[in-house]
Amino acid sequence: MSRFNALLLATVVLLAPPAFSQEDIDPATGLSRSTVVQPLRDAVPVPEPKPLGPPVAKRPHIALVLPTASPALGRLAEAVRQGFMAAADVGAKESPPVHVSAVENEAQALVDACRHAQATGAMIVVGGLTRDGAQALAGSDCARQTVLALNELRAPSSPLVYSVSLSLEHEARQAALLAVADGWRAAIVVHGTNPLARRVQEAFEREWERAAGEVRRIAYGGKEEEAPLVRERIAATRGDMVFFALEPIDARAVRPYVSGMLPIYATSLSVNPRADAIVNLDLQGVRYVEMPWFLQPDHLAVMAYPQPKAAMAVEEERLYAFGIDAFRLALALLRGEASKAPVDGVTGRLALEAGNHFMRTLPAAEVDGGRVIPLRP
Repeated sequence: MSRFNALLLATVVLLAPPAFSQEDIDPATGLSRSTVVQPLRDAVPVPEPKPLGPPVAKRPHIALVLPTASPALGRLAEAVRQGFMAAADVGAKESPPVHVSAVENEAQALVDACRHAQATGAMIVVGGLTRDGAQALAGSDCARQTVLALNELRAPSSPLVYSVSLSLEHEARQAALLAVADGWRAAIVVHGTNPLARRVQEAFEREWERAAGEVRRIAYGGKEEEAPLVRERIAATRGDMVFFALEPIDARAVRPYVSGMLPIYATSLSVNPRADAIVNLDLQGVRYVEMPWFLQPDHLAVMAYPQPKAAMAVEEERLYAFGIDAFRLALALLRGEASKAPVDGVTGRLALEAGNHFMRTLPAAEVDGGRVIPLRP
């Protein structure tokens, strides 16, 4: 027999259980009366199971999720972030801390960041800068907790999802109502051909047809030689006021060819309130609705918050102001104050409406001598 087989046989003999009869069993323990139980000595301790990942600390906070890492949206999202954090710094003593998440897109990355924020203690998640992003948040399981979407929602959502936006369509409707209140009934709409101008045009027309009735359209393609033709087309069109759905450069090109006898209305799409007075001279008399941020420097809310640290394009500065109001609305939602009274914001008066949308009502303004001034109520 080999040495290995002999060793194996000896091991089997040693491990074999001792023979015992039924009388050897102790009924009280179920063990053989001859069994000797001894404590195990020199036992190797069993290690505690290791967690699969680092522990997740849950700390109450406000979560801001923005596409600042996006090549297309990063610059605009950064303006919102700066405004949000500026407002958070002002209200730091009265609010939870803000945690910012930078994402590359407003699809799955946005939803994942929202879920992570909620798992780590977010009391409210603020995000969804684009319409697709807002809808992605509203349609995800993030809607189980309070969410403030930064754009309009296309469809009704959870009662815990709120929305606010810088919608030019809302401004167009307010401009229509402003013109109706001034007594005009037949509108001539001069519109651009890009998608944003068409959206503004359509929103104005829907409100005008509901509130007043008659609309005539004149398309402007943006070519310099087209501007003088607008005068002829207006003269051949019956109307008592004109509405511009034009970018600022197009509005300045067309305005000199509109008779001074016809009042002109617009949205902030057509006016750059930060432009030099000499640039805006061509917009003389244009009436539109504008943010208190640009229109009313002595507004209490405007004075409470700092200007951007670095110069911004006017589109970015609008988003900076929007970030300030987004923080204020998030705080109002956390305190349960959102439905009690409108927020007197730097982007307008923000009131919660049916469908959990915060509607912005802006003060009326007029371009006079190249400067934007408030219109008296």
